[in-house]
Amino acid sequence: MVYEEILIKQNKHWRGESFPVGVERDIKVRVESFLTTKYILAITGVRRSGKSYLLYQLIDSLLRSIPPENIMYVNFDDPAYMQIRSDPRGMDGLYSDYLKLKNPTGRTYLFFDEIQAIPGWEKWVKSTYDLTDSVKFIVTGSNSTLLSSELATLLTGRNLQFEVFPFNFNEVLRLKDEEVIRSEDVKNIYEKNYAKKDTLRHYLSKILQYGTFPEVIQMDEEGRDFVLKEYYKDILYRDIVPRFEIRHVTKLEDAAYYLLSNISNTINYHKLGKLIGMHENTIKDYLSYFERSYLSFQVPKFAYSVKEQMKSPRKVYFIDCGLRNAVSFRFSQDIGRLMENLVFIDLRRRGCSIYYWKNGNEVDFAIKQGLKITELVQVSYDIRDQRTRKREETALVKGMHFFGLDGGFIITDDYFGEVLVDSKKIIYIPLWAWLLRI
Repeated sequence: MVYEEILIKQNKHWRGESFPVGVERDIKVRVESFLTTKYILAITGVRRSGKSYLLYQLIDSLLRSIPPENIMYVNFDDPAYMQIRSDPRGMDGLYSDYLKLKNPTGRTYLFFDEIQAIPGWEKWVKSTYDLTDSVKFIVTGSNSTLLSSELATLLTGRNLQFEVFPFNFNEVLRLKDEEVIRSEDVKNIYEKNYAKKDTLRHYLSKILQYGTFPEVIQMDEEGRDFVLKEYYKDILYRDIVPRFEIRHVTKLEDAAYYLLSNISNTINYHKLGKLIGMHENTIKDYLSYFERSYLSFQVPKFAYSVKEQMKSPRKVYFIDCGLRNAVSFRFSQDIGRLMENLVFIDLRRRGCSIYYWKNGNEVDFAIKQGLKITELVQVSYDIRDQRTRKREETALVKGMHFFGLDGGFIITDDYFGEVLVDSKKIIYIPLWAWLLRI
């Protein structure tokens, strides 16, 4: 049995041992609700965001009612699986070894971690899926294209996709044993947690500086920058360069560094291409590779005209504030842009359809549901200066009139309040409170 030893090694629950489950992820409940369905569950996200630990948590839940031998966990990042990458029948051999080892009866749960490393995996999964109702697949990958193009065609109607990001604010507080009251109403959040707002602002300041990658946030501050730089290298040189067959690696590095230094700003493909000596179409490709690997994201300008939307520059955001700071060596002078970046990641994590809006004035985030913009969000670190406050309110009110909305938010560092401007309600809310909404 070729894979017997590595299967026994990785499946510690077969030996009566427990997987390390870490901090329970908020997304776990949603994924867990589909474990009883036949759907292939595909979990994607940036490298080191906690996908494996989410699998451990799902396995831990299943073990309360499912025999250990009915659950197989495989982490394809292990060098022991190198042979399977060049063997067309490798997945058959792996599954056969599992059946010989455990001889399970009833439904089996197959957890495949970092499955994108195995060429042709989707064809084997589809074939097995179509042949039997007794096998449940849960797969992870560090690339949003795990179920795109050919894979989507093969597995259409058979899969559900979930995205895992580094910890959100609530998960960080859970790690720190800080109990908070959450609500759909930001005013209620602010009032109920006011007594510990200084503690919450302390944790938030650390997040803006070091980010929320699970491993990083639990280690000493002295080693965080080094680890974050290693993450960055792994994403570039393991997830992007080989996967997309990048020839001009230095140019790719230059493009990535430029984005790091310009989070929350608009990006002009032509100008960036001219700056680093590449055609603008190549720049578009690079940015799509970054997005598909969850390194950075682009936000389009909202326009009713598709042509205008396509022609307009896009704003760029990064997967993690700490990763950005470690590589670009900047922090304090960029606090406002880092706050905006954190707001974007929170919206993206929640599955929002996100745009920015500009018509003379600019609104940072316009959230669309269905065919309509339903929420406007502005981010401003310090609104004590009256000119800054006037600028932010003017842009938001102009946007509310344009979209026919009655209210909007301005997210601040430490100011709460409500004002009525031109018959439009503006809620000022500190970032820590806004991040805790349900």
